[in-house]
Order: sequence, then structure tokens, then C-alpha cells
Amino acid sequence: MRKYDYGPLRTYEVIWRSGHVETVQGHQVTFSGGDDAVAAMFGQPSRQPARFKIHGDFPDGWRLVLFGLQDDVLTIRDVTAAEHLNGEAS
Repeated sequence: MRKYDYGPLRTYEVIWRSGHVETVQGHQVTFSGGDDAVAAMFGQPSRQPARFKIHGDFPDGWRLVLFGLQDDVLTIRDVTAAEHLNGEAS
């Protein structure tokens, strides 16, 4: 029995600086490393490059779906639902 229901998977569009566009499904996007401000408070340079991770809760458990350097990505956006612009019919 699963303890939590995270709902349906979200679909994320990742646009890489190379121009490659891909879509992946997951429940969360997290960012880590590259925090120069926090490192500077302790008198140290940032030791980790900024990275992102997309995880999802699949039937077999939590799984890392995509992991990369933030500098390699232009955008990550949730495209699960159709986008509606002002004045556009629903």
C-alpha cells in the first residue's frame, strides 16, 4: 500500500541550449548546487555546479527521470495542460 498519492504525472518540456527539445513525465523538479551566496557566507567558493532533477512516483516507486546541469538548459516548463491565451476559445 502506498502512503501518499501524488496524483497524475506532470509532463515537462525541457529545451536544451543545443536546441534539442524533449518531454518527460514526473512529479517534481528540484534544483541544487551552484549557490554562491550561501557558500560565500562560509567563506568558500561554490563547489558544485547548479543542477536540476526531475523525479516521479511510478508504480515501482520513486524514480529519477532526468538529471542535468542548469547551464545546459534554457527552460523547463510544465506542459501538462493545454495552454490558453487571452481571447482564445477554450
